[in-house]
Amino acid sequence: MFKTLIFGRQSRRRDLHGRSGAARRLLALPFLCLLAAAMFLIAPALASADSPSTLTVIGTSDVSDSGLIPNVIQPGFQKAYPQYTFKYIGTGTGNAIAMAESGAAGASNLIVHAASLENQFVANGYSYEQYGRALWTNDFVLAGANSDPAGVSANAPNNIAQAFADVAAAGINGGSPTPKATFVSRGGTPGTTVAEHGIWQIVDSSGLSPAGLLLCTVSSANGGGQTPIAAGNGVTASGQPCPNGGALPTGTALPNWYAATGLTQGPNVVAANACNGYPSGPNSCYVFTDSGTYDYLASGTDPAGSIPALKIVTSDNSANAPGGQYELINYFHGYIINPNKPGQTVNLPAAQDFLNYITSPAVQAQVAAYLEGHGNPFTPTASPLIKSSRIPSKFVAHAGKKLKITGTLTNAQPGYPVLSGEPVAISKVVNGLPVSVATGKTDSTGKFSISFVPPTTGSYEVTTNQISKVEEPTLNPVFGDLLSPAATTPVKITVHSAFTQLASTSQGGQALIRGQVSPGTGHVKATVTLYATQFGSKKGFKKVATDKLAANDANFAVVLPSLGQGTWLVKTKYSDPGQVVAAPDRTIKVTVGSKPNTSVSFSSVKVAKGGKVTVSGTIKPGAPASRATIQVLTMRTSGGSSQFGEKTTVKVGAGKTKFTVHFKLKTGFRYILRLVNNQTGQSPSDTGLKTINVK
Repeated sequence: MFKTLIFGRQSRRRDLHGRSGAARRLLALPFLCLLAAAMFLIAPALASADSPSTLTVIGTSDVSDSGLIPNVIQPGFQKAYPQYTFKYIGTGTGNAIAMAESGAAGASNLIVHAASLENQFVANGYSYEQYGRALWTNDFVLAGANSDPAGVSANAPNNIAQAFADVAAAGINGGSPTPKATFVSRGGTPGTTVAEHGIWQIVDSSGLSPAGLLLCTVSSANGGGQTPIAAGNGVTASGQPCPNGGALPTGTALPNWYAATGLTQGPNVVAANACNGYPSGPNSCYVFTDSGTYDYLASGTDPAGSIPALKIVTSDNSANAPGGQYELINYFHGYIINPNKPGQTVNLPAAQDFLNYITSPAVQAQVAAYLEGHGNPFTPTASPLIKSSRIPSKFVAHAGKKLKITGTLTNAQPGYPVLSGEPVAISKVVNGLPVSVATGKTDSTGKFSISFVPPTTGSYEVTTNQISKVEEPTLNPVFGDLLSPAATTPVKITVHSAFTQLASTSQGGQALIRGQVSPGTGHVKATVTLYATQFGSKKGFKKVATDKLAANDANFAVVLPSLGQGTWLVKTKYSDPGQVVAAPDRTIKVTVGSKPNTSVSFSSVKVAKGGKVTVSGTIKPGAPASRATIQVLTMRTSGGSSQFGEKTTVKVGAGKTKFTVHFKLKTGFRYILRLVNNQTGQSPSDTGLKTINVK
């Protein structure tokens, strides 16, 4: 059975290590009462270690406070995997990572959204996989009081750095002790606060800082960036390290217009909506949050409440604004916690099932549809986007013909590098799974081109395997992620087969018919059937031979010893029922000469490792005084030319009838062998055919 999900929407203040922080700026008592009434003071139950029947996921409160976990992910996962009792612990990203590393949460999975903290989690060996898996994105937004006392919506609707500067200017209010606005931050190291610190750094580096704004530099261990600090706390100029080795300022070290609540995402937005107990007075608060949480609260469907006093004042950072068009993209990644680290009790099968589930196309579609009509804040990004030319519904084979599929592979996470040099495949869907039939690679712009012959009738799609990609190489350590396999919508191709090569030879009193079929791979019950009638005869064709092709035999050769001397018409039929539409019949004429006075035959054919082949044979009669020359002819069955080529020769001494010859063939293929006996003054004589596998 399943436990009720507790998301940890607590109002308990925490410092950057997740400990209680009484020294932080306190909320006013009326607002604390409001939080209690809204059940925000419920602390998560004490963690217990995951067992084979439980799965605990710890991570950002963005996905719990936005309702994505309780409304979409949890119900679906519980239905798909009823063997696991599921629990999600929502907290700040930095705290989630710390608890994942220590094992204190008893968790198996981690969902977070701060690259500058995730890279350290991976570098320290806490990720079971090479990197975290891309999940989805939403946007960061700045919400403010409807009255917008800082004038942000008019001055900086698409410029987040300018918006922060405007709020700071209103807060500083020309040095007045009474701020006109308050910036309500979560504080600590949640992913949202890490993103906020990055924006404050852009404010400083872009020269947007208003008079009186002092920013100190946060340590890389805490995610980097800059944060506001009050004067008189050891920082005399913006850009200097925050006190205590880059720790975050708290309590009286914060400016009076800047509050660090220690709340999770939803309660923090609700706090800004209430805007109680701040020096700037009611209806003067601004809050930096994610669009998922904001949209859920604004929709009126969130049990936690609504936010009628707030509106979005800045979103969608423009391309020419400081930070660029991707500054407000909020990237989420999922991790399996490394079970080999001390103190971990990871349920590895459950953790793998969970990530596979939330990155699956079906669940990604549910994520995209969440809060439809209320902003649709989440964009699925687990798999790259494949845009390809049309796969046709019919393929008629003929010599040299191939299908050409072109397209572009794009990282679904905006602002991340081009997917260059990545493998792309044309795959056939077999029992619900993709089986590659042709491959290519993307160029420097993410474009690809693949030419192929569909081997059989069936459904085909363009696919990628899992891709490992370094997304932010400038971070130290670098930040990378895993992109899940992708596929286009399958298209059924009906394949019409054909003879693409067909030829006849008369040698040694025998007819040899050789040729090539297309497609030349993927055979199941493929046969070439030959029928013959004497040229000019009114009698119908009579079946004279059948050749069964192996799975990847494109070339075939058949000797027809039953045809006597004279001119014949030979009709060929090719079929592979259920795999391809049968090839049109082909008819060829062959003139068979008289039987020679000599013969040659195989005694044995042995294939050893490394492609070493030994052929022994016999000639009749014995070699003349001028000796006999035996040609060894080979034809590879898998594609290429359907002609026989001379591999080697051997001399047979006068009076001798037996011979042995050694040679090598390329491994991994099937070959058809022929022997030809050449003697001075005699017509050449041929053997039958031998097919060998050279492994």
